[in-house]
Amino acid sequence: MSAPSIGVEEDIADADSTACLAAMLAGQGLGSITVDMGDALGSPAAITAAAPAGSHAGIRLSGTAIAARRVTLAL
Repeated sequence: MSAPSIGVEEDIADADSTACLAAMLAGQGLGSITVDMGDALGSPAAITAAAPAGSHAGIRLSGTAIAARRVTLAL
């Protein structure tokens, strides 16, 4: 997610885009990927997405990250 208008220039870890990429690659025969993100922001994270072969059950996500800050939006 990127939302500069509310102070979020870039996500450190973006599971949504990783899941979409994994779904596309699963259609080409690749079962899982691991994406490293956040290094340039000083908060490295890794997200693994797997699509079980022959399954339409969806994408499984897992990963590691360290929460470096908390943002609260007043709506």
